[in-house]
Amino acid sequence: MSDDFERRPNPKGWVPPKAPYNPYDPTDFRPAEGYPSEFKVPSEAPLGFSSLPKNPTQYKKINETMKRLNYTPRPMSSLYPGQYMVLRKVDTNQRLNTGTRWFGTFLTGSILVYFSFFYRWNDGRENVMSGFYRTRLQLKERFFGLNNQEFEDLYHPRDATSTVRNVRDTDYIPEEVRRTKEGEFALNRPSERHVLEAKRLQQEQEERLLREYDMHRQFAKELIADAPASDTKKKKFWFF
Repeated sequence: MSDDFERRPNPKGWVPPKAPYNPYDPTDFRPAEGYPSEFKVPSEAPLGFSSLPKNPTQYKKINETMKRLNYTPRPMSSLYPGQYMVLRKVDTNQRLNTGTRWFGTFLTGSILVYFSFFYRWNDGRENVMSGFYRTRLQLKERFFGLNNQEFEDLYHPRDATSTVRNVRDTDYIPEEVRRTKEGEFALNRPSERHVLEAKRLQQEQEERLLREYDMHRQFAKELIADAPASDTKKKKFWFF
């Protein structure tokens, strides 16, 4: 190898670099102990071009030092070498947490059951909860009986006050507002009358084709019937 590609030996007191360093480049000079900036705790990045970088806090200095020392507060595992123990959280308020969870579940379930089966929504008219409400009334009628209001709700339900019906756009939007003026680049969607007219033309075309087919079939039958019988006899003579 030539001298240009030989690695320079490390000088006395050499410290491994923490910055980019190429030992094969003769122009890349670095002190043996390294630059001070390599071992300095990095500061916070500036927020803008006019602001200065902030000095690191004490917590950041300690965190950086622990990271460089490869230190972790977890002890090493005795069963799995090279791994750390898994620190589990101890629940010191287990009874309180369990009671709170069960009480919240009971309270939520009670509210759902009450408003689904017992509450009379929309003044007895049809609604989403009417099926649950009538189920409770059927069970109550079997064991305890019903009063007049509950009997009416069970056997004579009233319709909802508001109903949703399909309304065509042509019923409430004027024609000049609903439809745009047709041109070379703007065409309206076909309306119902256009579809009916297309179906009518298609049906007329199919009927005309069927009539022509019947006429040709009738003509072929008449042509076969009018053929002379001598031709048939000659064919039979030549075959035998």
